[in-house]
Amino acid sequence: MKNRDSTTVSRAMELWRSSEYEIALSDFLTPGEKLEVYRELNARIGNGISRCYFWGGCRGAERGVAVFLPEWLAPEDAPRHKMPLDEERTAFFASWLKANPSAAEEIPITALSVRGSGFAELGHRDFMGGILSLGVDRAVVGDIAVLSPSEALVFIAPRIAPFLCAELTKIGRDSVRTEITKIPPDYLLPRRYEEMVIVVASPRLDGVVKALLSKSRETAAELVRQGLAELNYAPCTDVSKEVGDGDVLSVRGVGKFVIGAETGTTKSGRIRMVCRRYI
Repeated sequence: MKNRDSTTVSRAMELWRSSEYEIALSDFLTPGEKLEVYRELNARIGNGISRCYFWGGCRGAERGVAVFLPEWLAPEDAPRHKMPLDEERTAFFASWLKANPSAAEEIPITALSVRGSGFAELGHRDFMGGILSLGVDRAVVGDIAVLSPSEALVFIAPRIAPFLCAELTKIGRDSVRTEITKIPPDYLLPRRYEEMVIVVASPRLDGVVKALLSKSRETAAELVRQGLAELNYAPCTDVSKEVGDGDVLSVRGVGKFVIGAETGTTKSGRIRMVCRRYI
């Protein structure tokens, strides 16, 4: 992990230096990598980070490329970075791209519509597995948004679009049709969630993981200590860390959840929380 992050940050620094006269952009970064790039570049170049935007092809995308604008092109009225997802800054950049189509053409991200037959239910892992089974590097694939049990919207680097349109014809045993689709910058990516109501003694990380995963307290705590949990896209091994409304919790190999607000207490004083699980 350390070497990968070091390489990611080094590459981002190279792109920042090369963006003096033209737009420069990276491959797709995970939310954690975006956070790492932001923190490191903010420490090294200070206000220079204002020329960096994270863009996944539309609003609401979590994976995104780091876009470095030349100083002469960068808008002066952009909101400051608020990591990790930075929705306000992303919405601003989407509006700016819509108003500057020539600049948008230099930040090429292609959207693919992938539709199954409708006779099989396909989830995120199915679409991802079908793409990666073709030998595609994960770094050239952005968000995969499942729109229905048989359809997904996939953001990719343009250079692999012809290959996927020709070769992605099956996912598992289901036949699929893959084609390029036009998505405007200000499109808000839909997300599908399953609502969950959990009851916890306190909003500690280990207790919330226990309730979400229906595990024992000991098992949940061990998952956290082993570094298998991420809170707001950064690893967290502190079992006593408190989580709250709006926090994003991922447990490797299990799933990702959005922590909701506390909605009251039980007669025994335990806390009710409404959470959402990504589908």
